[in-house]
Amino acid sequence: MLGLDEQTLEKRSLARNETLFRQGDKVAAIYFVEAGRLRLERRTFDGRLLVLGVTPAGQFFVEAALFSDNFHCDAVATEPSRVRIYPKPALLNALRADPANAMSFLALMAHQVIDLRQRLEVMKVRSAQERVMLYLDLHAERGGGTVTLRSQLQDIASELGLSREAFYRTLASLERTGAIERAGSRVLIKRSLSV
Repeated sequence: MLGLDEQTLEKRSLARNETLFRQGDKVAAIYFVEAGRLRLERRTFDGRLLVLGVTPAGQFFVEAALFSDNFHCDAVATEPSRVRIYPKPALLNALRADPANAMSFLALMAHQVIDLRQRLEVMKVRSAQERVMLYLDLHAERGGGTVTLRSQLQDIASELGLSREAFYRTLASLERTGAIERAGSRVLIKRSLSV
């Protein structure tokens, strides 16, 4: 993957709530999440925790850091996790040497830009109910209105700019009004909000 032999790459296991790196640490690598889930987070000026995103297993993690000297946030495992480490110098050399690998990496970055634009769109919605419904709609499976929530609810709440309590209340309200139906981590979007 990306021009490096995966068998020779180092791996690291993380316990739940263990930190992979901290804001300000020098960028020595990017990571592929093999198992578990990692959260990017930062403390605001007044000490509140801001979740920048959660990356599940099967995805690269902090690719943009490849072009940065230092990490701009902390990375914390939200559950027992394992990452594959892609050393920065070796990966940059592999991308320079092989245009196909470089294009693959560029496509990965382009998809991240699309995801970030969607997150910005969601954050611009003022109503908590509309924000949650837009989030669910953007994460619905193809061809249907079913969403499998792949993160802890508190992480989704933070990603949406809502307190955990406001997010729980909004989900309960949407369920009471018949807009959604919940079953564990699955949410069925039954109808859109009335305007």
